Amino acid sequence: MKELTINISKEFSKYIGGRERRICDFSGEEFREKFLEQNIREYDHIIIELDGVLGYPIDFLDETFGKIARRLGKKKFKELFTFVSNHNFVTDRIDFMVKHAGKE
Repeated sequence: MKELTINISKEFSKYIGGRERRICDFSGEEFREKFLEQNIREYDHIIIELDGVLGYPIDFLDETFGKIARRLGKKKFKELFTFVSNHNFVTDRIDFMVKHAGKE
């Protein structure tokens, strides 16, 4: 099994933006394109380390993980990703988005 760990605060930014790159730096769109799009084809399991960031806007989380969950489907998304955080708030938000994601 080929596995990848991505630490958002160390590899992307501690200061997360909103949904789209045209509106802000460090957007969900930029993170999804730079860190997830290619890697979901190359790896069987991706661990996302969420700690160290000064908050996650809901539109960042939806653009990043909600969009991937809608594309892959809930079951495949849950098999592919593991989220690691000392705070349940962010992981609960991601779980909610995945639970309510429909297929694109």
